[in-house]
Order: sequence, then structure tokens, then C-alpha cells
Amino acid sequence: MSQIRCRVEECYYNEYQMCAAPEIEVKSSTTNNVVNNTDETACETFIPEG
Repeated sequence: MSQIRCRVEECYYNEYQMCAAPEIEVKSSTTNNVVNNTDETACETFIPEG
């Protein structure tokens, strides 16, 4: 099993800066779906804490 670090403290799946989601989905956050750096990606698995 992969270990995925997560620095989004507001995410429900963040457990001690590790992602505890059973699976993740990452996609482009740009309108043309072309990604050139990490700022242009988005974690679709994110669920707000609480």
C-alpha cells in the first residue's frame, strides 16, 4: 500500500499528515486539462473535516 502525504489539515482523510482515504483521485484544475505544475492539480478526494 502506498503512503501518500497530505498537508491539508482541513481534510477529513488527513491523519497525522498522511492520507487515509481508501483511494484518491487527482485531476487537472485548468479549463484545458493541461498541467504544467502542481498548482494546476486538484485532489478530488478532498472532503472537509467535520
